[in-house]
Amino acid sequence: MKEYFKRIISDVPKYRLIFWWVLRALLIYAFIAGFFKKPFDITDPLQVGANFLCTFIWEIFQMLSEKNSLRHLPSIVQSFLIVGIFAASFGGKFLNLYYDLKWWDIVLHFIGGGACVFFGYEIASAMQMRDHALGKNPSAPLSLVLLCAMGFSFLASTGWELFEFTFDSISCISNKAAFEAGTMTKLEALAKSGDAQHWNAAAAAGTAKGSFQLIKGIWDERWPIMDTMTDIVLNTVGALVSIIFIAVYPYRHKGRFKMKFIKDEK
Repeated sequence: MKEYFKRIISDVPKYRLIFWWVLRALLIYAFIAGFFKKPFDITDPLQVGANFLCTFIWEIFQMLSEKNSLRHLPSIVQSFLIVGIFAASFGGKFLNLYYDLKWWDIVLHFIGGGACVFFGYEIASAMQMRDHALGKNPSAPLSLVLLCAMGFSFLASTGWELFEFTFDSISCISNKAAFEAGTMTKLEALAKSGDAQHWNAAAAAGTAKGSFQLIKGIWDERWPIMDTMTDIVLNTVGALVSIIFIAVYPYRHKGRFKMKFIKDEK
């Protein structure tokens, strides 16, 4: 364990560690404050708490064997991940920016789709670093690495939409049961149903989100599907922009970040 912490400290610049813990401290604050918000919503502290644990993903990967490619991911990947988690959890959930800023969700999905291409590129590169560490001679062409990066982005963005769908469905079922039992009015049930990830016509009414032009004028019942499809479109556009950038400047294959053991493509 002593060697593990020594490796963490030696592999991560001090300013990066400080940056991580500043954002983590704010997430801890949001987690505690979530229990005192009125009206109380258990999803506030639970979501922030779960996201806080995800900010340690790189440290967890460093516990893995050198034979595992995730062990070879650079710490900069976690910096981007923490920023994304902080923007979605602290900004979107705790500060309620999903509703107060109608463009908040748009920006996060656009950047998220592009960031996942970056993560995929780093993972594919880490696989080659692992092979090199094991004495092998990796030679995956750039085109294959870019394809993997694009595939990872679509897998991650689709997985997120499935997560939203699952929890929104659970929310709808529980609220319908409450309505049928007489403990919740139909308006209250509708306002909460399908809003596990902050997208619902009734809940958005009167907020900046409610005036979102891409959705305004659409039947309220169409809002959930419009949310999902808008997210997919934004994820795709962000991924395409990112893949074009990496194709033009494949930083792991040239420049000062180049993996020296990878043969130049002819």
